[in-house]
Amino acid sequence: MNNTDQDPLEEFRNGIDKIDRQLVDLINQRAKLVVEVGNHKRAKGVPIYAPHRESAVLAKIQGFNEGPIGNATLEAVYRELMSGSFALEQPLRIGYLGPVGTYSHLAATKHFGSSVAFEDLHAIEGVFEEVSRGHVDYGMVPIENSTGGGITETLDAFLTYHDRLNIYGEVQLAVHFSLLANCKPKLVKRIYSKAEAFSQCRGWLATQYPHAEQIAAESTAAAVERAKGEYDEDPSSGAAAIGSSLAGEIYGLHPLFEQIEDRQTNITRFLILSKNETEISGSDKTSIMFTTEDRPGSLVDVLNVFKRNSINLTHIDKRPSLAVNWDYTFFIDTIGHRKESKFAEIIGEARAHCKELTVLGSFPRSKRTL
Repeated sequence: MNNTDQDPLEEFRNGIDKIDRQLVDLINQRAKLVVEVGNHKRAKGVPIYAPHRESAVLAKIQGFNEGPIGNATLEAVYRELMSGSFALEQPLRIGYLGPVGTYSHLAATKHFGSSVAFEDLHAIEGVFEEVSRGHVDYGMVPIENSTGGGITETLDAFLTYHDRLNIYGEVQLAVHFSLLANCKPKLVKRIYSKAEAFSQCRGWLATQYPHAEQIAAESTAAAVERAKGEYDEDPSSGAAAIGSSLAGEIYGLHPLFEQIEDRQTNITRFLILSKNETEISGSDKTSIMFTTEDRPGSLVDVLNVFKRNSINLTHIDKRPSLAVNWDYTFFIDTIGHRKESKFAEIIGEARAHCKELTVLGSFPRSKRTL
C-alpha cells in the first residue's frame, strides 16, 4: 500500500469520530437549554415530567427519521436523553412494585431511563401511598396483562386512592418469562413465582413440569431470590423460579428455559401515577371509575352514553365495591381527554346515570411496546 493511501476502514472510523464529537457538542447544547427549561418550570410550578410533551418529542423525532436506523433505536436514545434531562432539571424519584428485578422495575427503567432514582416500594398499595404523600414523584403499577387480565391489587387501590392522585401515563412492556435455576432441568422439584406468572405459563408448565410443586411468592423477583437462597442452603433442593432474565442476573440464577410464556405476544400494561394532571396530547385515553344504581339496565345506560357519542371503550373491568355486598365498581378506558369540552360534556351525561363517577386521569396513549 502506498504511504499516501489511507485504509478505507480508518477513513470510516475518522468520519465516525468527527460525527461523535459533533453529537456530543450538540447534546450538551441541548442540555444547556434543558437547564433553562427546568429553571422556568420550577419558577412556574410546572411538573418536570410532562407525558404530552414526551409524546410530542418522540413523534417529532420519528418524523425526522429517514433511516437506516430504526425508530425503536431512536426512541431508546431519546428516552435516555430525556432521563438525563430530568436529572439536570430536577432529580426525579420513581416508585415501583419491588423488589429489584420485577417487571414493574423493568418497565420503569425502560420508560424513565437510567438517570432517575428508583424506589422499591414492596407492594402496589405502597406505590399509591407514597405517590399520594409526595414521597416519590411518580409511581409505576401494573394494570392488566394480555393473558391474565386485570390486576386486582391495582384496581382495588383506586377504590381507596382515587381522590388523591391521577393516572398520568401508560406503558406497554413485552413480558418474557424464564425458568431460572442452578441445577439441571430434570432435577427441578419446586418452582417459585407470582400467581400471575404461573397463570401465564400454565400450558408450558403442564407439559414440562406437571409434578413440580408450585409455590406462590409476592413477586417474580422475590421468587428468584427465594429459590437462590434455598439452593445456596441445599444444592439438591431442586428449587427454581419463574421470572425475568434480569432477575436471574441480579440474584444469581441461570436460565434453564427462556420465553416459557404460553403466548409469545404476552404484554403487560402499566400505569404511571402522579399528583398532577396531563395536558392534551392529541391522542389520549381517559380512565373512569363508577358505580351504578341498583336497577335493570343501569350499566347499559352508562355505556350507551359513550356509544351514542361515538366514543370507543378500550378496556372495561369491575371489582366489588367493598362497601355493600354484590355492589360493583366498574373501570373503563375511553378514547379522549377530560379537558376537551365535548368530552367533558359526555362525562357529565354519564355521571347522571351513576351513583358515583370519578375520572382517574387522562393521558397520552401508548403507541409502542417496550
